[in-house]
Amino acid sequence: MAGVTGAEMAGVATRSSEEVELYGGAIVCDLPVSFADASNFRDVPDHQEVWVDTPSDRSFIVEILERKAEVPDDQAIDFFLSDLAAFNDAREATVLSRRRAPMEELPGMPAEAICLVGLGEQRVAKFNEACANRVHVHMCAVRLPQQETDILLTLNDPASIDPQSSSGAIPVVQGAEEVFQKALAPSASGIGNSSSDDRGEGSEVQPDHIGMRLGVCL
Repeated sequence: MAGVTGAEMAGVATRSSEEVELYGGAIVCDLPVSFADASNFRDVPDHQEVWVDTPSDRSFIVEILERKAEVPDDQAIDFFLSDLAAFNDAREATVLSRRRAPMEELPGMPAEAICLVGLGEQRVAKFNEACANRVHVHMCAVRLPQQETDILLTLNDPASIDPQSSSGAIPVVQGAEEVFQKALAPSASGIGNSSSDDRGEGSEVQPDHIGMRLGVCL
């Protein structure tokens, strides 16, 4: 979990609206105006959208992945959080909660969609630093069997920052649950077709392929 530096954020314009378009408008969601599109100052894989918030050291990530058909739905949150922990070189990782969201919480979701929400905690270092920070990982996994696609939406929220970290001067702020819930509020979207990337996952985005609306009540 590399984080973002002040130098990278220099010159990035502040948004005037909380509404952001992802994948060229295939998904629309609300994020606080302090979140900036990371693709403006660093390379982001085509299958990802990465938005970062320097004042809170939070990040919001959307990934469109080839469906992990071998992973049962009741194990999906644990699997994806474990996979993320390995990718982040987390020193510790725990799954704090997981559940399946009932359809009434998902207005506009295709009938075949399976939506799972969970919360994890990881101890991870930024920029390969010796010290590690405790981060809460809010995750929503939308599984689309007919499209052979898994969509992951993740909010990384620092819960405790080591004073020796490069983010040591950043205060820990509250309200991550509200930020995540608002980001997952009903949003027009359409996503499809997976391919490979440097993590062995990925996709092309086709806005008219599915035509669903994401919505999760946490």
